[in-house]
Amino acid sequence: MIELSIIIPTYNRAKRLWNCLQALTHQTQSSDTFEVIVVVDGSTDETVEMLKSFAAPYLLRMVRQSNNGQPSALNRGIREADGRYCLFIDDDIAATPQLVAEHLQAQHQYPNTVAIGQITLATPSDADWYANAFAQGWRDHYDLLSQEAYGPTWEDCYSGNMSAPREVLLACGGFAEEMMRGFDLEFANRLEKQGCSFVYVPNALGCQDEQKGFWELSQDAEKSGKADVMLFQKDRRMLSQALASFPQGSWRKLLLHRLLLKLHIPPGFLELIGRPIKNPARKYSWFSAIQKYCYWRGVRQVIGTTGLWQQLISGTPILMYHAICLPHEPAGPFVMRASHFAKQMTWLKRLGYHPISLTQFLICKRDNQLPPARSVVITFDDGYADNYTYAFPILHQYDIPGTIFLVSDLIGSTNNWDHEGQLGGRPLMSWSQIRDMHGQGIHFGAHSRTHPALTAISSLQAESEIIGSRKLLESKLGVPVNFFAYPYGEYDPSIQAMVQDAGFMASCTINTGLNTLITPTLLLRRAEVQGTDSFIRFWLVLWMGDGEAFWWRRSKNYSGRMGRIQSAEN
Repeated sequence: MIELSIIIPTYNRAKRLWNCLQALTHQTQSSDTFEVIVVVDGSTDETVEMLKSFAAPYLLRMVRQSNNGQPSALNRGIREADGRYCLFIDDDIAATPQLVAEHLQAQHQYPNTVAIGQITLATPSDADWYANAFAQGWRDHYDLLSQEAYGPTWEDCYSGNMSAPREVLLACGGFAEEMMRGFDLEFANRLEKQGCSFVYVPNALGCQDEQKGFWELSQDAEKSGKADVMLFQKDRRMLSQALASFPQGSWRKLLLHRLLLKLHIPPGFLELIGRPIKNPARKYSWFSAIQKYCYWRGVRQVIGTTGLWQQLISGTPILMYHAICLPHEPAGPFVMRASHFAKQMTWLKRLGYHPISLTQFLICKRDNQLPPARSVVITFDDGYADNYTYAFPILHQYDIPGTIFLVSDLIGSTNNWDHEGQLGGRPLMSWSQIRDMHGQGIHFGAHSRTHPALTAISSLQAESEIIGSRKLLESKLGVPVNFFAYPYGEYDPSIQAMVQDAGFMASCTINTGLNTLITPTLLLRRAEVQGTDSFIRFWLVLWMGDGEAFWWRRSKNYSGRMGRIQSAEN
């Protein structure tokens, strides 16, 4: 009885197809339980003759059609299939002996499932450095899936090694035949909407005969960029990780890619630079930079430098302030003069930035919708009384929303945790001041009960600090408190879990960088704006989410404060 139909689309690759079919003769799965359907998509080489003479222990069927493209060939195979399940394999993939059995087991074990097999790349002995780096990246991708670093999604569904129930494939209408690239991802997205789940099957292993070199791979990267844009334009919920990730990474990488795109550097020139690099890690990093550059060249070819382009490449900085003061008090790392703060808010508007609330950013993140181009979020830590006296009127004047993270048990009191710094003994807001700002564009989040380093106290104490702060703020404000900021930026996986279990939607770190839709919700990045910052550094923070050349100052300040706290606790 035929349970599984293996569908192989092919076009003018007779030799590779022979290797693919030969590998299927060694399957551990009984050969009378599966069939192989080769859809010849208008081949003009010796493919047909090879298929007629191929002696297979399994049922081998040939279906011929004019050259209509791979999606059409896949759909033809689905219609011709007799099996309950369909397994798609590319004609350049050699299946390991257990591949078919693993797919069938997954289909039996998980109903309504898209099973994703593993693909490794075999490069020839004379492959260029770029092709070998590409193969390494492919291995890294599947290693992350094997380690369960994340769950498989529609973006992991490649028709080169993927199976699903035939009935569901037909119900979803098959692959989009007008798409020449990304059709498998688009179909997987529709399958998910149909109620299918995704499961990764690492032992369903296929080895792809990768013959491409730099030019073909770089062109593929450009095509991927174009395809991802078209998928997104077709359905705004199909925003791929790659398309959402331009601002991710260090400021150096972000600056590099912005400059490359601005200068239109030929990819071939970048490949030449990579050849003499000896260090494997640096060589792979350079390969990744070229691939990303080529991908975004493809994106730009489709959308140009329109508003969508700006949305994709800008990212969202979350600015972090502390105290605001009048001119008689000296500015410092955590204290900014009100006049300086007002100038920064003025420049936000002049530079075309769009201040949004933390809530608005998270709604975009939840709905997988891009925030407006040049979005920026304003936050304050600790909740000093001067935030109400000086910062609030400025924000209100410019209609800029803000989020203030409060130390709940010390509201109406003073900063008693920073004994040596400029913030030590500084008055904190009262409940009446908080209520006055609430509902006027200012939102409030929790910053613990007493501002300890959560990683330096017991789990029970940390849990009390996190949960207690939310309960008190919600009881006083009468609204949900959805945001948390880690005191001193200190956290670990257990602290993150506590924050999530306490019911917070998101939490802010002091890790620098821009935020995108793929930034972890419990690890939102923030760029600290210091009271002594020049306008140039303020602009760099907005542009890159970081001012690396000035980073030592904040590290020194925070490490000093942490050292004093830990000494006192010991």
